[in-house]
Amino acid sequence: MATARLSPTANLLRKSRLFALPQALKTSQEPSTSRAVFESDTATLPHPIRAAIVTPQSSLARGDWGLKRPLPAKATSEKSSRPVVRVNALDTYEHVTDFESAADHTMTLEKFQELHMPMSLPSKVNYATSVLPRHQSPFEAHLDNTQNSQNSQGIQDPSFKQFRHSGPWLAGQTEAEFADYVKQVSRKKPELMQKLREQFIAKRSAEIRKEAQDNGEDLIDQPVTITDAEFKTYIKTLRSDPSALGPAVFDLLDLPSGPAIPSERIGRSYYQAPATSLSSAEYAMTGPPKTHPSAGLSYTRSHALIQNHARYGPQAHQRPVEARILRPKGRFKGRMNRAIAGVGGIAVEDLNAMAFVEQGTPPGLTYFDASIPGGGKYWVTPIRAAIDSQGRIGLSSYRASATSKAPYGLEDHSKPNSLSVSNVASSDDQTVPRLDRLPHQQPRFQSSGDRPTQRRPMRGTEDVARSLLDNLNSRS
Repeated sequence: MATARLSPTANLLRKSRLFALPQALKTSQEPSTSRAVFESDTATLPHPIRAAIVTPQSSLARGDWGLKRPLPAKATSEKSSRPVVRVNALDTYEHVTDFESAADHTMTLEKFQELHMPMSLPSKVNYATSVLPRHQSPFEAHLDNTQNSQNSQGIQDPSFKQFRHSGPWLAGQTEAEFADYVKQVSRKKPELMQKLREQFIAKRSAEIRKEAQDNGEDLIDQPVTITDAEFKTYIKTLRSDPSALGPAVFDLLDLPSGPAIPSERIGRSYYQAPATSLSSAEYAMTGPPKTHPSAGLSYTRSHALIQNHARYGPQAHQRPVEARILRPKGRFKGRMNRAIAGVGGIAVEDLNAMAFVEQGTPPGLTYFDASIPGGGKYWVTPIRAAIDSQGRIGLSSYRASATSKAPYGLEDHSKPNSLSVSNVASSDDQTVPRLDRLPHQQPRFQSSGDRPTQRRPMRGTEDVARSLLDNLNSRS
């Protein structure tokens, strides 16, 4: 079969990598609030909105990135050993290419992949217990149904779940957005009424089959026909019963279910939504995710990995990761907050900060300590990673135990203490400190240069003063 001939321009565009770049995503808008909002135009976004571009070393030496014009080496190759850029505009009014470094998101991706963490569906973490949150992979057949069609494998299951609906999430819309959506629904009224009619026919067929089965009659599949009067009566019945109209509207418009009805409204008449069909219960509270629940970060389905040590064999925990303390535990804006640390470029809340007994707390985690060289750090063990509805990475980690740190010889930073016997015992100094004295006071014994194995007691302050007075009196 002969292929269609392409013009030189069409062939050039077809083979161009520049035109293969996806369109930039829209930045998420913060909800309207009357409080003061402090934002930064140069801060790293929670998720990338433009594709990162790399070029081979042979083209990098010439500044060739496959764009309209070469990029200067001062801002690319000379600034970083692994330059990666993102293009904001190919050509501006000043005839320049607006670009910036994309190392923030690429390095975060590389650091996250080094954790060897599978992606989980978001779940609520209980800070009052040590039980780990249950892992649920978003790649399961009964959870990964992108559309309500027969193409999905898990659609045959009555309890199928999905993470995306064709309709919007009404709880997250503003009044103007909701009014615009109502206008769109009004324009599609004939199609929706026809779909509602088909649902009514399917319901009547199920009722007839159930009645014949209860009476012991033969099940004969015959087409069910309804009149316009019966259909109008069905619509009036739905309008008079809010508890029946709610599930019908959500199913008809394919809308994701909203949050659960508060307990104080039980017993009142309200438009009840059906049980959520979203893959996670957290999505019903915060809305469906903007991306796939894995976000392409990892395609591992479980934690069934063995961390093998070269000397000590298989380990129950993976190698601990060093976390940098970003905000110590304490009061922030008048409220008591948990400590926040950075793990692989991701801000993580310290799950052990709610413990009533703070035993073995790393220095700098309870309060800011400027004496720690390089800032406060401690070792953690990541346990869960998930993507929330806004596309942010939610990482949960516990403080690394002594068992997980022992095979690798890892220890948290400990501040030097002159009253510690272990520190003195490991040193070569022969001076033994007295534990009931303050650190700035002199020790009771000190070594002699002539005979290091023998110690003689030092004279106290009163003895020195008394001998000085005796010498003065004898001379006078």
